[in-house]
Amino acid sequence: MTPRAVTLSTWFGFAARQLWFDETDIDRLLGPGWAERLAEQIQTTEAGGSGEVRLCVEAALPWADVVRARELGIDPLIRERASNLFAQLRVWDTENNSGVLFYMLLSERAIEIVVDRGLRRVEARDWQTLAEDTARGLREGQGLRALLTSLERCRGLLQGAGLPEDSAGNELPDTPHRQ
Repeated sequence: MTPRAVTLSTWFGFAARQLWFDETDIDRLLGPGWAERLAEQIQTTEAGGSGEVRLCVEAALPWADVVRARELGIDPLIRERASNLFAQLRVWDTENNSGVLFYMLLSERAIEIVVDRGLRRVEARDWQTLAEDTARGLREGQGLRALLTSLERCRGLLQGAGLPEDSAGNELPDTPHRQ
């Protein structure tokens, strides 16, 4: 399916949000101590298995991507950005191909979850539901709570994925990445 071009008025609103949001909005919207609390939850999520979770929080998209949204579409662009960060942050580079990237774009209150091929036993709709529920929490002003809850739910998905035992240890940083 070819993405439909974004109307000019929709694109202007999108572009304005990308210009308006900056890194200070991350702390404002997620609250004090957010990075430490999420790092602790990521450790809990990964405990006892070989699944590896990486969280990337981005306030707004780079301008080059904003311009591309006019033709590509906003949602496909956000998915593409998440996939690119999955590669850039080397989430794919785990012993059991068991990496999960939670990508949060604050300006759009959007969440994308990208998973590696070792997690094929988990249905795509389960990951999609998790992303939608998290995005809903962000839109309702419950950013940190929504992320903590989603990471807790992710633990259940990882446990049901039939992954081999963890022999490599912690392969990805638990501290959220600020893009």
